[in-house]
Amino acid sequence: MYTLLIADDEALEREGLELMIRHMMPDTFTFLHAENGRRAIQLAEEARPDFIFMDIKMPGIQGLEAVREISAIYPMTRIVMITAHDYFTYAKESLTLGVSDYLLKPAKREEMLDVLRKLIDETEQTRRERNEQLKMKEKLSQLIPLAENELSLMLMLECVQEVEVSQLAKLLDLNWQKGYAMVLSLARDAAEEWEGFQLVKKEVYEAIKQFVKPILTCLVSPMVGHQIVLFIPFSPGQSGYSQRVNSLDWGKRIKEFVEERFGYRLSVGIGSIREGWDGMSRSYREAARVCADDQNTVNVRHYDDITMSSGQAMITSDEEKKLLDALLRQDKQEALNRFTALWERLMQRSEPVQLTHLRAEVIGLLLYLCRGTQSRGGVEWISLLSGLEDMEALRHSAQLWLDRIADAMKEDQERSRSHVLQRALLYIGQKYKEDISMEESAEFVNLSPHYFSKLFKQYTGENFIDYVTRLRMEESKRLIQEQRLSLKEICFEVGYNDPNYFSRVFKKVLGMTPSEYRQQLEKRSPC
Repeated sequence: MYTLLIADDEALEREGLELMIRHMMPDTFTFLHAENGRRAIQLAEEARPDFIFMDIKMPGIQGLEAVREISAIYPMTRIVMITAHDYFTYAKESLTLGVSDYLLKPAKREEMLDVLRKLIDETEQTRRERNEQLKMKEKLSQLIPLAENELSLMLMLECVQEVEVSQLAKLLDLNWQKGYAMVLSLARDAAEEWEGFQLVKKEVYEAIKQFVKPILTCLVSPMVGHQIVLFIPFSPGQSGYSQRVNSLDWGKRIKEFVEERFGYRLSVGIGSIREGWDGMSRSYREAARVCADDQNTVNVRHYDDITMSSGQAMITSDEEKKLLDALLRQDKQEALNRFTALWERLMQRSEPVQLTHLRAEVIGLLLYLCRGTQSRGGVEWISLLSGLEDMEALRHSAQLWLDRIADAMKEDQERSRSHVLQRALLYIGQKYKEDISMEESAEFVNLSPHYFSKLFKQYTGENFIDYVTRLRMEESKRLIQEQRLSLKEICFEVGYNDPNYFSRVFKKVLGMTPSEYRQQLEKRSPC
């Protein structure tokens, strides 16, 4: 039901309107009466009616003034002005105040009914729109965390697609020009302790997220293994050095919070300030590298501090990409040569090379290559490298990993090609009795005809035409042996339209015509 407030200084007018409306639309309204503008305002505040019928001329606070008061507080309330002919100009003025409609006294039944129906329709439409807005808001509130997870994982996994990133950033209302990454890495100590962590993993993650969001306004990644990554925007008006000092302070505060509340040791790695989303990915790799350094004397480390203090040459983004490209091309020798050159450059220092810095740099490189090649064994190898205490063993293990990842990529590619060709052969096996072409088969498995032709020959040992012809000839032999169909019928059955052409192909493949083949079979069969 709807609530209708009737404001008129004449009681008979109010009661007459109520009676008329009850008769026209029974069980639709709850009625309130106000004898003047002041009372109308009070009832509007107390009951918040859906509709108000307001007389313009009343003692004290008049109709238009009451409308101004009520509309200012409850703009969604629909108001209809009721006036005599003498005050018609006031009724028109009321429309500028947001009044829905007006009626002239005495109101006619048809006009009253039309106005009420219009008010109800508008109210229901508004309610539907409001409900849709609330549903969309609820869906958006559920979507925001998923979008945050997706964007942070894209930055971590090096799969930054400009359109997708822009869409996610727009959804999250992000307009970052610069920023940096902070990796929070929970220590994996005793196996029993790590098993206990798995039971409270979600609680730890939610607590960290709630702690950092108010102070950093950052993107928070899902927990991947034992790590959480924060992507933090650059604060305008601060120098890069001030930002670095602040980031170290925030890292210490987060570390203290986690260790005091949960008792788990936390290492924090912070990357350099970088521009754009590609730069954020680069900053993440830097943060992961210094976080992988297990030097216990400093558990909150900034990439710039490590590089400045160690004097060690670092691997550039261009060098990483060239090494990854060699792996993707499965050029094992080039990949090995590039890694060897990088290793030698990292070792060329005036001061003794620190194993922890060297190991962190190599692990950071391998993290990048793991993501770029979608390696499934990267975590195990990185865990192994983290425990090595000898530089030569570190170099040898990294080279071994490069060799094995190239072999694994080749095996994956072979499996993928085999799967594609199996699908193609199955398709050909179903269609060879029709007018099938190589182009049609290539399109079915979504390959270009040229590449499909080479792959087909490599996989089957024969070209497409010979393969289809062999299938047709084998089927022709089987049908001739059944002696169910004539040779002409067999010709059409196996995909040929010309019996003479069929006979020539048959003879070319089997050394005799279909007729000769049938006669030979008849001679062999017992009488």
